[in-house]
Amino acid sequence: MAEKRRFLDLWIIETNTVYKEVPYAVAVDWMQQGRLLEGDKYKPSGTKEWFTLGGASEFQPFFPRRDESRPDDQAEAMEPVDLELHYKKPHDEGDEDVDMIPLIDVTLVLLVFFMLTASTAVMASYVNTPAADNGDLSPTALRIDITLDKETQEPVYAVGVSDRPAQEEERDLRRISTVLERLKVHLPKEGKEELIINAEKKVPSRYPRELLMALRRPEFRDKINAHYFGVSGRTP
Repeated sequence: MAEKRRFLDLWIIETNTVYKEVPYAVAVDWMQQGRLLEGDKYKPSGTKEWFTLGGASEFQPFFPRRDESRPDDQAEAMEPVDLELHYKKPHDEGDEDVDMIPLIDVTLVLLVFFMLTASTAVMASYVNTPAADNGDLSPTALRIDITLDKETQEPVYAVGVSDRPAQEEERDLRRISTVLERLKVHLPKEGKEELIINAEKKVPSRYPRELLMALRRPEFRDKINAHYFGVSGRTP
């Protein structure tokens, strides 16, 4: 069984900045680079109580330490000696290290997005979804349809259950916040349910991506078993 990845929420006190769901390995790199100090705070993602990084024994080895063997005596400045040896630095020699942290963050976000979009499911759709091979889903699965307004080209959402049409009050929704409020009505009180996102072929990918990010909130994450992107069945 693959090891479950660990995520931390980090609070940098000096700039009063909070980074959420940072992978454990990235947090350790920040400590070693000096971006995180012992006075900064952390908490496991999904919890409420903050802890000081310097008070956690597991992080102590990653903070830079002063070399106790170095003498504290300050040497007196000597007059410079010119040996008439001059080294000209080549123009192609880099003098700055490339910060890979932003690239790693973007890569992780793209990886999660591609993993979600790789799972396809077939359902009677009310939008023009891409075609794919058949896949079975629960008849009680929740559904969010995304189309585009013909005049404004803005996204229009609808919330339904399985292959049944959306109710009148759950159609023509223009804000993600409204979609989430209507989705709460259908969430099970106990257990979890599957969710299918039906997006028209011409809908820009940023709209389903924004919806997926909103569904990562605890009140939805704890009630939704899996996310799928709805597709149409292939013609035999």
